[in-house]
Amino acid sequence: MGALLLAWLELTFVMVSIMLFHSLRRQIGSSPFYLSLGMFFVLGQVVTSANLMIDPGVTGLRVNLGHTTLMAPYLAALLIVYIVDGTTEAQRLILGILALLVSYYYLASVISSQCAWSTYVTMAADNTRYLQAVFQQSKRTILASSAATVLDLFVLPVVFQFFYNRRARLFIAVLGTLVLTQVVDSFVYQLIAFPHLEEWWDQLRATYLARAAGLVWLSGLTAVYLAMCPIDTRDSRRPLDIVMDFVGAYGVTRELRQSLREWEGRYRTVVQSTSDLIFIVAADGRVLNANPAALRALALRDGDSFSVSEVLRTLNNEPWDWPALWANLLDGSAAGGVLQRDGRAVPRSGGEPIELDASIARGELNEAPVAVISARDVTSRHRLEGERRQLQEQLLHAQRMEAVGQLAGGVAHDFNNLLHSIQGSLDALSKQWDLSAASRAMVSNIEEATARASELTNQLLGFARRGKYTLERHDLAELIETAVALFEPVAGAAVQLKTIIAPDPMIVHVDSTQIQQVFLNLLLNARDAIQAKGEPGGRIVLRAEVAAEHSPGWAFRLRPEARAHDFVCVRIRDNGVGMSTEILKNIFTPFFTTKGVGKGTGMGLAMAYGCIGNHHGWIHVESEPGRGSEFFVFVPRVV
Repeated sequence: MGALLLAWLELTFVMVSIMLFHSLRRQIGSSPFYLSLGMFFVLGQVVTSANLMIDPGVTGLRVNLGHTTLMAPYLAALLIVYIVDGTTEAQRLILGILALLVSYYYLASVISSQCAWSTYVTMAADNTRYLQAVFQQSKRTILASSAATVLDLFVLPVVFQFFYNRRARLFIAVLGTLVLTQVVDSFVYQLIAFPHLEEWWDQLRATYLARAAGLVWLSGLTAVYLAMCPIDTRDSRRPLDIVMDFVGAYGVTRELRQSLREWEGRYRTVVQSTSDLIFIVAADGRVLNANPAALRALALRDGDSFSVSEVLRTLNNEPWDWPALWANLLDGSAAGGVLQRDGRAVPRSGGEPIELDASIARGELNEAPVAVISARDVTSRHRLEGERRQLQEQLLHAQRMEAVGQLAGGVAHDFNNLLHSIQGSLDALSKQWDLSAASRAMVSNIEEATARASELTNQLLGFARRGKYTLERHDLAELIETAVALFEPVAGAAVQLKTIIAPDPMIVHVDSTQIQQVFLNLLLNARDAIQAKGEPGGRIVLRAEVAAEHSPGWAFRLRPEARAHDFVCVRIRDNGVGMSTEILKNIFTPFFTTKGVGKGTGMGLAMAYGCIGNHHGWIHVESEPGRGSEFFVFVPRVV
């Protein structure tokens, strides 16, 4: 009985191993499953050829180890493949086994012939004759196994579908299929392998009791395994479908391969040639595949392992919460089954992030759910949209300033006429000889106030582009040197000024007094910003050069067709307190100041804006609170 128990354990081990490798084929591939099945099949041929049996001494209970413990699990494995993987995979398994039998037949013929040579010896002389007999017998058993295997291909699916299409229970259908297939298989095998063996039917009947018990146990294991597989075994296949498929297999296979190649070509053309970034992502966030555009954008190579959270981030620069996205994708809350997300792709090399407009859809790969991410690079589009918004804001600001300028110019012009009248009256009054000292003091105060008012109206007229200008050719470097000379005495010891002037010729057609006043005003504002910060190490850098297309602020040129080398750019940068976005929106508005009451009129930058605009130029400002400001003054150059 110990030998029978050992045979039962051996049968269980073989069947469990086959089912284990079959269940893991999605993770480790199908090769281990087919290799283990082929190994057990070849081993069964050797054991059967040796006619190795267990005889416990009970009448009719002899156990043929080859047929019972090794070949019977093969039939159960074929049934599992047919039910779980389909008809085509079952045909492929049969053809693989037939190819294995042909190889084994050839090797058995060679080895049986070599055993007869005098140069081949073993540890014992009888072993050579025994091996020769075993492999000689294997040649006949292989032919019998080949015929039985081909027959199994038709009998096993037909019998199973016959049972199961009539709503038989899974265990009954499996047991009936294995029993009937084993009867046919054994009959064909015995008929071909031992056609002249006397009383072979009695031997077959004697060993079939053990086979029947083994098949009952195998049917239970197989039914349990099939019940755990995520498939619907009650499909609509007809019993003779596999026969028809096998007859037309060549033509169908050729059409399938041609169609597969065609679709593969389309897939490669679309996926690999597109500029969109495409990722196939597993449920745990691992990227299973990425197209060439995605690999190039992320500075990766084909075969690199990475996850979605490593390379894709939100607009707030936080990694994508993939578990939450996957949950939203599975619960069907996404419109049309597709999630729309904005984000950034971060190259592994540490380059500039790429802004993406991504769509996430659910798919299936090898019967496992996956997500397909299709993302479009919108970095350039967002940059152009940002520039368009800035240009639109600048246009609105220019229109607003134009309206304010027209109003200010009209008021300043009329007010200036009144000031001239007041000034004339004051001059006549001051010439009277009988004025007391107190009266003369009041007249002097009125004259001083009138002078300040006249200066203010001149600034308003300059902002409104209605002032008087004398346009002449000047070297910009000389104008800057004059403005710097006027600034240095009032700069203060805590401020360091550095001037950088490009050696290129920079001739401009301007009013020298007005342009110098603009530069001086910007330098004084930079000094005040440094003093307001109240920290040592204040620096002002004045830089003059020919404009370039990459110069900050060039995108805001008044004429889109203008060429960069037709302009000069004067940059004045400080490390003062800087300005917020709200302040930047109003710095050129007349009477707007951040210096407090009595410390500024709010007309300096307004005058500079109007003056540069009157010279067909523009001013661009960049600033951050606490990090200073930089003004870019663009003026046409005379070539």
